[in-house]
Amino acid sequence: MGRQRFSEDEVLDAALGIVMRDGYKSVTARRVADAAGCSAQPLYSRFGGMEGLMESLYERALEWVAEYNRTHAHDAQTVFASNGLAHIRIAQEKPRLFEFLYHSRYMGAGSIEQLFSRVSQPSMEEEISACYMLTPVAAHALYIDMIVYTHGFASILAVGARFSDGELMEHLNSAFESFLEHARSSCPNGEARGPRVRSPSCAKAP
Repeated sequence: MGRQRFSEDEVLDAALGIVMRDGYKSVTARRVADAAGCSAQPLYSRFGGMEGLMESLYERALEWVAEYNRTHAHDAQTVFASNGLAHIRIAQEKPRLFEFLYHSRYMGAGSIEQLFSRVSQPSMEEEISACYMLTPVAAHALYIDMIVYTHGFASILAVGARFSDGELMEHLNSAFESFLEHARSSCPNGEARGPRVRSPSCAKAP
């Protein structure tokens, strides 16, 4: 018989393991209970049913992504670029988690801004604004543009496509330069003071 006393963290971590291995559609009360070493019935009282469990699990998955981004924040020359590379790596290395996060109804994005709230990372807009001398509005627009573009590549990779790193980075860099030029042109005169960025070492992704 499964134990009756358990923490929500234990249950959510067990459920997240199922998502990563087998996908979110494989999460059932019985499988989660078995993985967590508890009985199934308390899951309902603790989370209010499977829907409550899945909603809490989605938030736990977002926390996992945030921690992954923190761990890999210096893989590229800026945190912004590292953030984009992390998004692509998650799609490649954790495709079932990626599906749960971005290709399931639990994402609940009914607008671009809601998509942004799910995918964006803390303090990234401030870095973009400072790095490229953009207004907050222009930095926000650039961030959204790169989220959408990079997420497109990541979604293709998540379902099995394979691109060379060189090919991928060439397209990301080219898109970033175009989006940055547009962001600069949208700033009031004198408010976008930074030089044009031609180096692939700066921000390229969400």
